[in-house]
Amino acid sequence: MKTPLIIERPDLQAWQQKALFSALTAAFWIAWVFLWLPLVTLGGWLFFGYQFRFHMVELNGYARFLNVLMVYAIVIAVMGGALMLWAVYNHIRFRGVDRRKETPPPTDHEMGDWARHPVEVMAQWREFSVMTVHHDAQGSICRVEPALNLRNIEAATKPTDNRRLLRVV
Repeated sequence: MKTPLIIERPDLQAWQQKALFSALTAAFWIAWVFLWLPLVTLGGWLFFGYQFRFHMVELNGYARFLNVLMVYAIVIAVMGGALMLWAVYNHIRFRGVDRRKETPPPTDHEMGDWARHPVEVMAQWREFSVMTVHHDAQGSICRVEPALNLRNIEAATKPTDNRRLLRVV
């Protein structure tokens, strides 16, 4: 029987991962509701027109509302101005400097240290054209099983398409 991929089976996650994702989802739903709160308030004011008229016209609430709009406009102008100053500063600071240089590829020892496997084992994995990678609960590589060996494929067929396939379990 084929083992399902963990991305297709969220019930295979540890309880800590489920708790973290549930807490993040709840936090972002609450943030999303708070983003719409001013519009909901405005809708309520429009729905209860009498109260709206009373507060906005008779109690001069519109003047305060205009003051709030003015404060918002000032905040937007200050934030926009700060972003423009930051952009101009970076343009002047990095003018003519190419910071988008390609990083050197990691060495075999760096890859071995990262994967916590010897360099010789990593070199053996590179020989596999198709492989199954097994991970533990922390995401570290436990073992790798070859499905097909690149040398066997090259010996049996003419190599026209050398793309590597990877199946993560």
